[in-house]
Amino acid sequence: MKITACAFTIALLEGLPTDFPLFLHFIMVLAIFMVAAPGVPGGAIMASLAPLGSILGFGENEQALMIALYIAMDSFGTACNVTGDGAIALVVDKLNRNKANVEKTAA
Repeated sequence: MKITACAFTIALLEGLPTDFPLFLHFIMVLAIFMVAAPGVPGGAIMASLAPLGSILGFGENEQALMIALYIAMDSFGTACNVTGDGAIALVVDKLNRNKANVEKTAA
């Protein structure tokens, strides 16, 4: 979503086409690229440079801006993912502790 939203904003600012079929095509191709994107910081934006250039017509300046925006936002997304994973782990731990206490009481 971050890459698509930034790409749409930059396309609007630069006067590039922003019609729905074009962006739907971009999203579909981007989904395939994201499956293969490396799990390293900034890997997703580097993998998406090809469809940004070939489908949306982004030049070097637009791609450089995309990289800068994505790197600035990526750490916040990672922090949200880690916080959500931690919260889920706490809930699962709590449920398992309750289950273990019920089993001890029943025995």
